[in-house]
Parts: sequence; C-alpha cells; structure tokens
Amino acid sequence: MINPKTILGEWVTALQSCPDLVSAIGGDGDNIRAFMEGLANDNNLRLAILQMPLGSILVAWNGTAPRRLTGGSLHFAHRFSIYLRAPEQDSTATYADLFWLLVSAIPTGAPSWASLLHFQIDPDCYPMDMELPSAQRNTVVVSADGATLDYFEVQATLVEQGNPGGE
Repeated sequence: MINPKTILGEWVTALQSCPDLVSAIGGDGDNIRAFMEGLANDNNLRLAILQMPLGSILVAWNGTAPRRLTGGSLHFAHRFSIYLRAPEQDSTATYADLFWLLVSAIPTGAPSWASLLHFQIDPDCYPMDMELPSAQRNTVVVSADGATLDYFEVQATLVEQGNPGGE
C-alpha cells in the first residue's frame, strides 16, 4: 500500500503544475496546499477550510478503502477531497470553472491528452478517471447572525494498480 501522505503531496504538486488552474485562482501556486493532520497548525479540517483565503485550494485525504476491480482482485482506493475557494468576486473564475479545470487542465510537461482526469497523480495509481470526481457546494454558518461561508468540495479517488498480497 502507498502511504496516503505521499499521494497527498503528489496531488498538490500536480495541481500546482497546471498553469491554467494556478492562473484561475490568482496566479499563486502556494495557494494550493495539503491538509496534514498532526501538524501544529493543521489539526482541524473545518478550521482549515474556514481559514482558506479566496483563490485557494486545499487537498485532504479522507480515507482508504478496499476496492474490487474487474477480475476480482482487491486494491486500495484512496479518497481525497479538494476544497475550493473561488477568487475575488471581480474574477472571471467561478466554482464551475475551477471544477472544470480540475478535470481538464494539463500539468506542465504532460502530453496534451493527459488532462488531470487522465493524469497519473501517483505512478502506482490509476488516474482519477477510473471513478469520476464529483463536486458539491458546501455552506457553513460562521456567525450567530447567520453569516455563511460557501465553498466547493471535489471528491476524487485514486485506486492503486497493485493489490495487497501480490501482482
């Protein structure tokens, strides 16, 4: 099994290597980061989401589960959430644009057909096109007067190519 922390770092690297995606969030690749439990400043995912600046992306590992592929072999399937905060309101990048880019942007150095949907985030995992990503709006009440924070969550799964115990 691949350490999910390794894949989490590879997600961030892959997203940061997509010029169109980085440009859409304001041009700063450092606004794409991983949520790492256990670090002094990242122990609360909800708080990390609330503190995301406009025009940023946060990638979090949600867990790993067994997955049976055609032919009956078992594989590890790693589930990730990619949290999106759109840039300032005068930007042309909407949540729909950001989701589209998470599927269609091409990482630097990748072949023209290898959009993120078909790109191997980890060399030992299938691309996320094996189980298509989904996107949903989330709203969090942030004050007693009912003020809310909207953000989008994209869920994506990467399935390991090998299986536990061999092959």
